[in-house]
Amino acid sequence: MTAFSESFRSEVARIARKENKEEMASLRKAATNQRAEIAALKRDIKALAGQVRSLTKALERAQLAAERQRPPQRSEDSPAQEQAPAKQGGRAFVFSHEALVAKRQAFHMTQKEMARLLRVSPLSVYKWETGRVTPREAQLVRVREVLKMGVREARRQIAE
Repeated sequence: MTAFSESFRSEVARIARKENKEEMASLRKAATNQRAEIAALKRDIKALAGQVRSLTKALERAQLAAERQRPPQRSEDSPAQEQAPAKQGGRAFVFSHEALVAKRQAFHMTQKEMARLLRVSPLSVYKWETGRVTPREAQLVRVREVLKMGVREARRQIAE
């Protein structure tokens, strides 16, 4: 009887392996399909993220261009005026470090006083005057205003 029970066990094991093999094949096929779908979704997400980045940059550029085309506000206490682009009358304001030095000398001011007038640090004025650095867009607005000022107006603003 041992031969019978061993052959019976081996036959049951063979049949179980055969059934498991068929089930495992379908599961492997499903897993492979799901992995392919996941990879495709990841590629789609990556492409969409790239599109979002490029559209965000394009929107920022468009907003910047729209702000440059908008005429500056003339209100005295408007903070938006300081953020307006350094453009006037259709021509862009071009910073010249020689003009800044000449204006400071015309005002008979030190770099520290000029920095107070421009609302920046003395180191910034030094770097601008030596030509090592050019002011940022927001600072160019204030530089343009100071370059248009007279001596009395400049002295009055420093005293405040």
